[in-house]
Amino acid sequence: MFGNVTIKKIYARDPNEPNRASTTLELFFDLVYVIAVSAAASGLHERLLAHDFSGFLTFIIAFFILWNAWISFTWPASGYDPDDWYYRLSVMLQMFGSLMIAANINQFFEQGLTWIGVTGYAIMRLASCSQWWRVYKQVDGHQRVAGRSIVGLLLLQSLWILWLFLPASMQMPALFIFIIAELVMPLWERAAQNLNWHPRHIAERYGLLTIIVLGEGVLGVSNSIQYFLVNSDSAASVIILVGSSLVALVFALWWLYFTIPFGTILDNMRRSYDFFLFGYGHFFVLATLAALGSALDLVTNARANTMDQSITQPYAMGLLMVMLLAFLMSLTLLRSLMCRQSSHNLIALIFATIIVGLSYLAVTQGLPITYGIWLSILAPTIMTWYFKQDNKKWQPQVRH
Repeated sequence: MFGNVTIKKIYARDPNEPNRASTTLELFFDLVYVIAVSAAASGLHERLLAHDFSGFLTFIIAFFILWNAWISFTWPASGYDPDDWYYRLSVMLQMFGSLMIAANINQFFEQGLTWIGVTGYAIMRLASCSQWWRVYKQVDGHQRVAGRSIVGLLLLQSLWILWLFLPASMQMPALFIFIIAELVMPLWERAAQNLNWHPRHIAERYGLLTIIVLGEGVLGVSNSIQYFLVNSDSAASVIILVGSSLVALVFALWWLYFTIPFGTILDNMRRSYDFFLFGYGHFFVLATLAALGSALDLVTNARANTMDQSITQPYAMGLLMVMLLAFLMSLTLLRSLMCRQSSHNLIALIFATIIVGLSYLAVTQGLPITYGIWLSILAPTIMTWYFKQDNKKWQPQVRH
């Protein structure tokens, strides 16, 4: 593992490197975010059970915290990963910091951001600064972006440490100001040098995070099957009807997302502001998808014969359809911004919106929620068909 204990000189990775794939270290790092996403989705589910819709704002902040930590590792790794012993140990520290952040997400809905989350960020950022210092000292032409990154990371972390000592009345306003600073700082850093990231590698990394978030939906289906297996007198029929509808919906969303060839788009239509469009645009795609996973759990609550009559089938279906439509709109907007040669975005979204609305209306009129979900699956299915038509039109024009 260590070989020579000296720290070798690193080089910027070639953004046109062929067959660039995610490393096993990156996949290992992502395991932390399985925990964090699950914690955020579970917290939202508890709030929705209580009809507390302020939980959406809390969820968005919690998801931003975990997403921001993930991208702070992912983008630099795409451009400067030397995969030597020093880099691996620094990533180990980033994993430890991420686990502390994930622990804070578990208690975020009750206690908010606490010292453990701020400390986790501090550990992550100190490890990241050590990596940027190597870039500053060893990679010619990248001193500006590395220097700005070090200054930005240290400044942001100083603000968060200061935030812990603010009066309670000032913490919430300061929280939103600091979040804006978190969004602006990378743009300032990358304005100095924004070319050193691998387009297909970045697309794959975001695709893998999307699968992690979809996993929350798969977990919801599994929980549903397990609940009815234990608590239903007609377990077989309920499991088949409810479980199959939920897994079909999650599968349709997976199919829709990966219909869009983001790697090819980034590779062949690369622009300086794609860091902003692709990187930040995915926040809304991923957040709505994680929230949809929370709504899937409500379907089990509504379908089960429990004493709690507040979780009705129209209530669960309404929240599920809101999250589904929010995801479809976010993905469509991202696609329209990323792929200039797409032309079916609006018509696909209009058809999908009509189907989602009809699905909800049918459940409010007495249709069982299971059949309403099956009807709603037509929305991502139609969008997938339309998006593939565009792929046929513009992919042959791509350079090789």
